[in-house]
Amino acid sequence: MSIALVASSPPDPATYPRASEPLEEVGAASPADAGAALAFAVLRLAEADDARPLVFVTTGLWRRERGRPFARGLARLGLSPARLVWVRAEREADALWALEEALKSGAVAGGLAPIEAPPFVATRRLDFAARAGEASGVILRVGPAGDLSAARRRWRIATGPSAVHPFDARAPGAARFSAELVRRRDGPPGAWMLEQDDETGRLGVVAGLAGDGLDAIGRRPERAHPAAA
Repeated sequence: MSIALVASSPPDPATYPRASEPLEEVGAASPADAGAALAFAVLRLAEADDARPLVFVTTGLWRRERGRPFARGLARLGLSPARLVWVRAEREADALWALEEALKSGAVAGGLAPIEAPPFVATRRLDFAARAGEASGVILRVGPAGDLSAARRRWRIATGPSAVHPFDARAPGAARFSAELVRRRDGPPGAWMLEQDDETGRLGVVAGLAGDGLDAIGRRPERAHPAAA
């Protein structure tokens, strides 16, 4: 899977933060990008060098609109179904409580939950819980968020143009997403085009993008670029 440039300056692979903070927030640029946001969140958690399980807490609203977690899809993102702990909560308050308890238990490497409007106090509790359990937590937002949050990084994810297929230039290649880091405590914001490396399963910055991403007025490049290793 991949991620795309939203700034006028060329991306610097060295500045892409690979390690997750105790609490991050991932929002979809639009409701249509919710699947891309979920994929990015799972990849952020799954690529950590930690063998403990990952917990996915879903609300009743999420399940009614998007269904159950799909085992083969999660496996494609590097998350084995055997490693997944799926928690079904009905209300957002219950989902926040379940995620907090899982993170601070020390039994999981990380967890995520789709939350529409988390209270600021609840996000602070999640941040404390993740640090206590040496885990990583992700709040998944269906749309972009501008409210207060204790999340140390806030991502905005959108689907980008696919890469060129290695054997057929007329066919779509690897999927890519536009990942914009709109807020962070450990450095300046940034934006990158990423895709999942087939060999390592990790996200990587797309090569050859310098000077050819979205420009200042938002025009897209006329063609996609080959995937990066």
